[in-house]
Amino acid sequence: MNQTQTTSLMGLDDLFPEFLYVLHHPASNRYGCFQYEGIHGLACFSNEAAAVRFAEWIDLSGMTTNEVTFDQAREVAKDRPLPVVSLMLLDTINNPKIHFVR
Repeated sequence: MNQTQTTSLMGLDDLFPEFLYVLHHPASNRYGCFQYEGIHGLACFSNEAAAVRFAEWIDLSGMTTNEVTFDQAREVAKDRPLPVVSLMLLDTINNPKIHFVR
């Protein structure tokens, strides 16, 4: 009997929400990024309050929070220069969820 798989193969549905918040500096077109255990990634959050708290660590005034879809966040991460290689969900900063984009 054939069965249709109804869950994601990679399990991304379990790790990343459909909508995320990223930090953006419009004047320089920079985004908030983070390094965890030698891996660099675009920082993202499931809620705006967490993104705002993270922005306080960044020494760049004028950062904004942007709500984006998971796919949009992936594209932003891909467009970042190396060494950024991932999208990082930092809701638990000591245990980020990492999705590699390259």
